[in-house]
Amino acid sequence: MTNREIQGYIDLLNKEKESETIFTRQISETVVVAKVWSEQPKITDDIIGNFDSYRFFFLKNETGRYIGAVLDMNYDLHWYMVPENRKLGYLTKALKESILPYIFYDGRDKQRINIDKNSIGDKFYQNSMRVAIEAGFKAINEEETEFELLQSEFNWDCENIEELNAGINSERLEILQKRVFYAYKLLYKTSDELSMKFNDDNGLKNATDEVKKFIWKLEELKWNFDVSEN
Repeated sequence: MTNREIQGYIDLLNKEKESETIFTRQISETVVVAKVWSEQPKITDDIIGNFDSYRFFFLKNETGRYIGAVLDMNYDLHWYMVPENRKLGYLTKALKESILPYIFYDGRDKQRINIDKNSIGDKFYQNSMRVAIEAGFKAINEEETEFELLQSEFNWDCENIEELNAGINSERLEILQKRVFYAYKLLYKTSDELSMKFNDDNGLKNATDEVKKFIWKLEELKWNFDVSEN
């Protein structure tokens, strides 16, 4: 993923509009974890072995404006800061206080990153290496392009995670319920065709009935959240 694409996601978040691309959850005062869908699902999509959304951590400044992002690729982290917010300590602080603790709490026992001087240039290499070392990473090859931080060696003194449920309004809930109902009808239809062709849908109808239950489970989820807030 390019920095231009990441800047586009940051710009989208700063518009403060409901999005079908980015879903966020606050994990600290200045960091949200997010699931990003670069492409929306379509009925014509090719069948692939597996797929996933991107997991990002987006950084905010003191005014709540988004200023940077860290793409979590599991085996690597790619960070990007809006130019006017670089070298101000935002990224290092976010890594130490919330991003790395969140990753390690999530069950990862180590985190690696790659910093390639040839692809980013000496200036950005030096800046990224400084951030990595300040966050606790250590070089694991002579070229100092691969860095690693073990969970067991992470300094937890700065950890400051404060997750926050945001809830959902009634209009958005209705959209999600209709989406689940649409998925239910598609699966039901598929079950009917398989049953007619083979006299057996291989259990799809049972799975379809489970999907239908979530139409009302979403209502219950919202109700429980509203009660806890009032």
